[in-house]
Formats: sequence, structure tokens, C-alpha cells
Amino acid sequence: MSASRRDERKSYGATKYKTMEERKINNHFLKLSGKAELPQAIEMGHNYHVALEGSVNSVNDSDNEDGTYTRAYTFKAIKIELLDQKGETLKLKDTRSNSQLIRSLIYKKWVNAASDVDFDTFYDGVCRAIMANVDVVIDWSEKFRDK
Repeated sequence: MSASRRDERKSYGATKYKTMEERKINNHFLKLSGKAELPQAIEMGHNYHVALEGSVNSVNDSDNEDGTYTRAYTFKAIKIELLDQKGETLKLKDTRSNSQLIRSLIYKKWVNAASDVDFDTFYDGVCRAIMANVDVVIDWSEKFRDK
């Protein structure tokens, strides 16, 4: 491809596509993702109150073809609470893996410690400490087996 053709493509791309900051967003939508294991069956056709804890893990803009965009935020639920018709909370099982739960616990400790290092550095240090002391951790964990 010639240099002039490459330059033409670059300038075309620069003028055709707007950055997220330059776009006029007409609508904002929240998409929900995630799952929770129910302790019992619930009935179809009934309304339930659901409380979610989690984070937005992606943002997607769709062109409305009128100069505006629709922005969709995907919310990944981590903890979910469900109220039944009687107002009682159903205890839902956390479906995250053990490694996700451990990372979450380490993150909470990092926040509470008000550490002066970033989370990734803190997390790596904790993981190295666990790996260096894995024999002690395994011996200690025997107290929690089958519980």
C-alpha cells in the first residue's frame, strides 16, 4: 500500500470515528449479567425485589444513525439478594470461584488498610507470602476441611 493511501486511510478514520468523549449520548441503559443459585424454586409470573452488588465491567456505544449514540453499561452482579412475596430474603449461594472470593477478600483488606501501594502490587505481595508459606497454610487449613 502506498504512503499516500495509508495517510488517506488514517485521516478518514480520524474524521469518521468519534472518541467516547466526543459522542452525544442520547440514552443510557444498564444490562445485567451474572447468576445466583437459589435455595428453592421461585414462581414464574411473580414480581420479586432483587438487590445487586457488583461492578460495571464493560461499556458499549451503539450508533443511532442520527448523530447520537446509545450507551449500554454491562453490570456484573457478584452478590444478589432476592425478596419473596412475604418480604423475606432468600439466601442465595455465591457462585464465584474460591480464587475470586479470595481476591475479593484481599481487595477489602487493601481498601481498609488505606495502603500507599496500588492494589495489584498489594495482591502480588499477598500471593507471594501465601506461596512462600504454603506448607503452613495447608496445615492450618486442615482445621476447616469438611465444614
